[in-house]
Amino acid sequence: MADAKENTMKRFCKLFALLLALALVLTACGGGAGDDGDTANNGQSGDNTAPEKMTMDLGYHLTLMNVSHYAGAFVEDGSDDVVSDVMVITVRNDGDKTVQYAHITLTVGETAYEFDLTTLPVGASAYLLELSRQTEPESTEGMTADVSAYAVFETEPTLCSDVLEIETQDTAITITNKSDSDITGQIYVYYKITNGDMYLGGITYRVGTNGLKAGESTTCYAGHFSTDYSKLMFATYVQ
Repeated sequence: MADAKENTMKRFCKLFALLLALALVLTACGGGAGDDGDTANNGQSGDNTAPEKMTMDLGYHLTLMNVSHYAGAFVEDGSDDVVSDVMVITVRNDGDKTVQYAHITLTVGETAYEFDLTTLPVGASAYLLELSRQTEPESTEGMTADVSAYAVFETEPTLCSDVLEIETQDTAITITNKSDSDITGQIYVYYKITNGDMYLGGITYRVGTNGLKAGESTTCYAGHFSTDYSKLMFATYVQ
């Protein structure tokens, strides 16, 4: 019983750290494109250096909206290490398909800054943290950009609602096979941390289970999922 309580506390501490990170990045970045309000700020002051407002066409219908710095949980590698003064950029998808993956390199002088982006819907924006945790450059004058990898979903991803019923609560996602047929292969549900149309991190999280019989349900631990600040993105299954 004590172990169960301790594990539950650890889960909620991790979730709280991520929500605090969302509040801090919204403060540091001044909201950014697509921010529908200040619901995640909660009065957190953070590090209030004003973001460097800019617009740059990155190619592939991706637009760089601003450059700033970040303090909070480092989400990009799943470690959730607490960091400060990490470079963060806001990127918007101005295309007509959901971006599946993109790798972006920004170069200022002799220094290259690397960013990954996954699962960005049409018209949405994401805060991307520099992958090696480098600090924001003093100036973006002369900055160049390169997108060295890029892919979209040729068919828009869905939650497979004709086959799957997905229910959520903090740190847990329940998947039900509501069809009349057994699913014998892997089932995955993908989600991101979000505030309105703004996503925190290029990372997309997933939970999964190996098959479900017709009518069967299973609950998966989703340590980064919050009913207030997460969004289900899509699901996949192998029949």
